[in-house]
Amino acid sequence: MSFRKVVFTALAIPSAAVAQIRASEIGTMSQIIDGTKLTMEYSRPRARGRQPLFGGRVVRWNEVWTPGANWATTLETSKDITLDGHRVPKGKYSVWLVVKEREPWLMILDPRVRRYHEDPPDSTGAQIRFPVSPAAGPFAEVLTWSMPALTTSGGTLALNWGTTAIAMNVGVQPSFRLTMDATEAAPYVGRYDYTSLIAPDSGKRSVLVVTYEDSTLKGRWEPNDPYFRTFALIRIAPNWFAPGVYDDKGRIYEVYKPEMTFEFTLANGKATSLEIRNEDDKVEAQGRRKP
Repeated sequence: MSFRKVVFTALAIPSAAVAQIRASEIGTMSQIIDGTKLTMEYSRPRARGRQPLFGGRVVRWNEVWTPGANWATTLETSKDITLDGHRVPKGKYSVWLVVKEREPWLMILDPRVRRYHEDPPDSTGAQIRFPVSPAAGPFAEVLTWSMPALTTSGGTLALNWGTTAIAMNVGVQPSFRLTMDATEAAPYVGRYDYTSLIAPDSGKRSVLVVTYEDSTLKGRWEPNDPYFRTFALIRIAPNWFAPGVYDDKGRIYEVYKPEMTFEFTLANGKATSLEIRNEDDKVEAQGRRKP
């Protein structure tokens, strides 16, 4: 094949199929926490031996910098959240930092999202602004957004580049209310003969004990289950509950919905029986109140 034909063939390839190498490749980070989805979209500059990254030729002190490159980094949240205690309504924001040498840096979230990194936004009342404190961290060659810590109510949103790290506490709106009034809990408190209906434990009998402690409806089996131990019964609908499992510090770390739900049947204002259903709505166990 002649050189001219090779060149012509290459030029004839549709542009979408041609590889494009960027100094700062585009990346995304997405995380769901209790039904709230957070997404960071950003270009990822590399250190490439440039030192220092901050206070030198790369990012200057007092510069309004998007923590990324090219088009401004964006944060999108599907529901209202908090960042370091500051309310962030659901929506999409461009992300900026005012980089300081000796003071806390200033985080700026701006509802105008399609801005180039050399065109930082002017100050407006629509922006969300709060201080953040950079700290020393392990070296990261490529700028990285991540969520290194998660809980049922939030987590940590982190930025790392070079040896500089910023961590912000994320808070999300809980899907369920853990606590309930004593009068609401009273109909369910008691002991229930409990029979498993699934193999290999088909017909296995035990006792389900439902109590009310620390403003929370709780359950446990006798003999006790080594994983569930004492668990929270979290109401998801009238007379329907899902088990919430505690960690060793007494915090809920997982709610088994829809994998396991407890449906109580009431008579004269008092639970008389219950069914445990799986995510396919199949009854896997039954219980009847003991006298």
